[in-house]
Amino acid sequence: MALPAQRVPHVVSLLFLLLRFWTLVSSGELEMIDRDAPELSCSEALTDCHVSSGYQFCAAVTDPSGPVDIAEVQLEVVLCCPARQDCKICLQIIIILQEVDKAADVSGESSDDSDDEAWVKVALSSPGAEEVCKALWFKPSYSSLAHPSKQSTHKLLLTEKMEFGSPVVVLAHSKETQHIQNITIPSLEEVCSMKLDWAVKECNVPKLRVATDQKKNVVLLQLENTDTRQDELMWQMVWNGSPGEVLIWPKGKTEMIIPSNYVAPCLCFKVWWKGKDLQRDYCPFKNQQDALERMRHNVSVSVVEAQMRTGEAGLSWNVTAPCRLEAEVWLCKKNLARHQCEEVTGSRQRLQAGWSTTRSGHWQTGEFNVSSHPLLCVQLNIKGMKSHLEPQCPFTTSRSRWSVPLLIGLFLISLTILGAYIIQGILKGYVWRWLKEDDVKGAVGGGHVVLLYSSEDDRGLPGLLCHLGSSLQALGFSVSLDLWSQAELSMLGPVPWLHSRLDRLQRQGGKVVLVLTRATWTRAEEWGARSSERSTPGERNRSKEEEEEGRSYAASSPCADVFSASLSCILADYLQGRAGERFMLVQFESLPPELPGSFRPLPQLFRGLHVYSLPSQSLGFLTELAGAQQVATAAARRKRAGGLRMASRALAQRLSGFTAGTNVLRLAGMSQNCVGVGVEDSGETVPLQPCLITPPSSPDTNPKVNEMEWV
Repeated sequence: MALPAQRVPHVVSLLFLLLRFWTLVSSGELEMIDRDAPELSCSEALTDCHVSSGYQFCAAVTDPSGPVDIAEVQLEVVLCCPARQDCKICLQIIIILQEVDKAADVSGESSDDSDDEAWVKVALSSPGAEEVCKALWFKPSYSSLAHPSKQSTHKLLLTEKMEFGSPVVVLAHSKETQHIQNITIPSLEEVCSMKLDWAVKECNVPKLRVATDQKKNVVLLQLENTDTRQDELMWQMVWNGSPGEVLIWPKGKTEMIIPSNYVAPCLCFKVWWKGKDLQRDYCPFKNQQDALERMRHNVSVSVVEAQMRTGEAGLSWNVTAPCRLEAEVWLCKKNLARHQCEEVTGSRQRLQAGWSTTRSGHWQTGEFNVSSHPLLCVQLNIKGMKSHLEPQCPFTTSRSRWSVPLLIGLFLISLTILGAYIIQGILKGYVWRWLKEDDVKGAVGGGHVVLLYSSEDDRGLPGLLCHLGSSLQALGFSVSLDLWSQAELSMLGPVPWLHSRLDRLQRQGGKVVLVLTRATWTRAEEWGARSSERSTPGERNRSKEEEEEGRSYAASSPCADVFSASLSCILADYLQGRAGERFMLVQFESLPPELPGSFRPLPQLFRGLHVYSLPSQSLGFLTELAGAQQVATAAARRKRAGGLRMASRALAQRLSGFTAGTNVLRLAGMSQNCVGVGVEDSGETVPLQPCLITPPSSPDTNPKVNEMEWV
């Protein structure tokens, strides 16, 4: 840049302008002007001022002309505001003009310049933007030119809109002189830091404040001066410049809960409107003792055995924290007598610089040139914290402390195992008897069982029924068998006797069990056929048939009458939709009701009744006799299930032993027809000799437990 000798040095003017700008910035003020003011204004001695702009290239602008030179150029950043709001950043270019001494001009050229216009050229350039060139036109007054010996100065004021934070180069030159000035427009953050939120719209960023809820032990981040019409509000937590996740502030909420373990002196909050450049930082916990104390729970120190840089074995320590800290770490040795940790001389190290940053926080490592020891610990003290962190002792061993209790425990375990083997034989008998008598009787529930059969069956069936009845009594059931009630049957008759047993069954629970044999099968089919014939229009002969049947039944045995009466009850239950509630069928595998290879359908009357095959389906048979019980606990359910299994095995063993030989129950005083052997309702049982019971077959083969509630 070349300047005339008589001009004020450019360097001095530049320093003056920079000093003035930083004075304004430091004072937190920027001059505000009316945005509607003219783009160019002149001092009083100049007239007809106007601007020519829109030149694409500065070379296209006519070279400056006129009796003036540029003496000085001043730059000033201002705010252009309409009514002192919605201000924009502007640059004022102040050009000081100096009139040329025409008396010193001896060229003899025409001096009639009073009527000619003069102009200077101004160019503005910024990185990334097109260069702007303008010509500033004006006319000097005649009075000023009439006294050439008295030189005067004039001022031009050009106002241009700028972008925040852009560097600008201003070139202004006249016919003889030129000036270059550089300036950087303040950034939006710098302007907003001058507390101009009310004037500059771009500075309108929500404010945050922090409140602590001591009862809930949380920190509340509260939002102030929010405009619900704005776009989404974004916010972020930052620790020592390490940013966290960018979050969206929920619509309609004015506060957020910050967990107390996030609080640290270096925690700052960054907030901005979505799509806007300006971000505002709030650091509410800086230099707060409470935040420092809260952070101690997130600071950890550890020490491990490691190989040092010299190749020798040593200790490596590591400190992690949310913030960069000023702290000290050292080794200490536990004094068991005094219950304290005494510092190891020369081990203290200072933590200042050298922190590494990760997404989860900050960490720093170091080394101790010592070997590990069970009493050696590491301790950390943070500057500003009232107390030290608890010593960390990773090498402590507890073998000596727990050796005596361990030996005592092993000795007691050995004694327990030895005692268990000794008393196993003694307790086994008692436990088995207790389980057999208590669990079995508790599982069956003391229900009542009525056993019925057709008297036309095989001669061996009465003895098998007597054996089944006595076995059920031994398991805890009360049993009614027509063979045991001949006197009562003769007194009451078959039908009243059966109904008296059904009434008891309704009160006590249980089932009427019909033995399914070939004769039973045939009787049921014939009885069903006769019932169908009686329902036809030939009802006038029904009385005679019933009388004949009554006479024939009277001639037969009472057992046959009871069996026929039971068929009527089964039919009544069937018609009422209660088939299977009171009656069930059982067949003995030693007396099958069908010939091998025959597959006859079950009589219509028996359909809907459960059929069990003994002894293989003893478990399902006993489960249905016991009925469904409400069991409150899982332990009680397991106990009942175990009792039922034990009872089914015992029943299967007894029935298998009876059918294994014909002489098993031919005991003294017992007739084959079993009359008078079992005393009904007395609870007495016919004992079976253990030597006569054959090994059990599998009692649980194909059990029908899927047809009832089995727990």
